[in-house]
Amino acid sequence: MNASVVVVGGGPAGSATALWLARAGIDVLLVERSGFPRRKVCGEYQNSGAVDALDRLGLLASVRTAAQPLRGVRLVVPGTVPVVLPFTRPALACDRAAFDAILLDAAIAAGVRVVQGRVEALVQTAGRVAGVVYRDQWGELQTVRARYVVGADGTGSVVARKLNLGLPLGGRRRFALGGHYRGFADLGGCVEMFVGGGAYFAINPLDAARANVMVVVPEALLDRWSGAIDIGLSGKAAELGRGRRSFAGVERIGARVSVGPLAHRVRSPIAPGAVLVGDAAGFLNPFTGQGVFLALTGAEAAAAAVIGALRDRSAETALFARYAAARTRDFQTRSAVCALVTLLIDVTPLARRAALRLGRSPAAGGALIEAIAGIGAPQRAFTPGALARLLL
Repeated sequence: MNASVVVVGGGPAGSATALWLARAGIDVLLVERSGFPRRKVCGEYQNSGAVDALDRLGLLASVRTAAQPLRGVRLVVPGTVPVVLPFTRPALACDRAAFDAILLDAAIAAGVRVVQGRVEALVQTAGRVAGVVYRDQWGELQTVRARYVVGADGTGSVVARKLNLGLPLGGRRRFALGGHYRGFADLGGCVEMFVGGGAYFAINPLDAARANVMVVVPEALLDRWSGAIDIGLSGKAAELGRGRRSFAGVERIGARVSVGPLAHRVRSPIAPGAVLVGDAAGFLNPFTGQGVFLALTGAEAAAAAVIGALRDRSAETALFARYAAARTRDFQTRSAVCALVTLLIDVTPLARRAALRLGRSPAAGGALIEAIAGIGAPQRAFTPGALARLLL
C-alpha cells in the first residue's frame, strides 16, 4: 500500500492535518487505532483561537450545532470571592465524540482514506522516514510507504518514540481523573476552576445536563489513593470545592477516566520525512485549555509545510525548519505562561493574591485570557509589568 502522506492519529490534530492535505489534492492515508465514535473526555473546550481555526477550516458551523457557547472562566481560590474572567471572543464546549467525528468525517469527505490499526514501526530508508508498519484490526501487519509521515498520535506518540524525539519529563507529574457528570447546575456558561495546594477541580459545561469534570492531582497523592481512588477523588473535589461544588448529588455518566502523566516534551517536532503535530509535538498544562487550539493551528502549519515540500522537494529542509522554529518558539512562550499558572496552583497564597488582582483589574484578566486563548500574544501575559499587576 502506498500514499503521499500517512497521518498517524485521527484526533483533532490528525484529522485537521489530513483535511488540509486532502483539500490540496494530496493522497492521504490516516491510521487510527480506535474505532469511531470513541469516548474521549479531555480537550472538550475550544478556546477563541480554536474557534478561529475551525472557521478557517470551514467547520465552525458544524461544530456549533453540537457545542455549548462559553462566556468565561470562574476562578475560585481559597480565601477569596469567585472571580469571573469573561472571554472577549466566542469560545465553545463540545463533546469530543461529536467533535472528533465532525473533523474525521470532513477529512473522509475530502478524500482521506482511513484505516483502523496501531502503528508499531516506521519504515526508514536512507536516513529518512518513508512510511509506517501498522497492525490492523484483524491482527495482521501492514506496511504503507509514503513520502511523509505526520505523527498526530498524542502524548504517547509512537512516531516521536520511534524517532527518539522524546525528552525526559521534568517537575512534578500530575494526573487527571473524572469524566462526564450529570447534575452540576447553575454553571452559567462558565468553566469553573477550583484551585489549591497543587491540585485543581475543573467543571466544563457541555450542555444543560452534562459537564466535563476533572480533578488534577500530583502523582504522590494519587499513589496514596491506591485501592480507594473514587473515595480519594470525591474527598479532594469536596475539599477544593469548599462547599460550592462537590460530587455529592451528581451522577457520573460512564466509567471514570484517568489521564496522565500530563506532560510530554520533544527535542524537535520534525525529522527527515516526518512532522509531529498536536500533543505529539508537546503537551501543556491542561488548566490553560490550549490543547485543541494547538492541535488545529499546528495542523494548519504542518500541512502547509508538507504541501510545499511535496510540490518542491528541494524546499523541504527550509519549510520543515520554519515549521519547527515557529512551533518551538510558540510552545516555549506558552510553556512559560503555563509555568506561571502552575506556580499559582502550587502556592495558594500567590493564587489568592493573583485572584484578588484579577478581580480588581479587568485589563490584567483580559490580557491573560487572550494570551492563553490564542487571540493575543502570550508574551503580553509575561511582561514584568503584567506580572507585577498580577502578583504584587
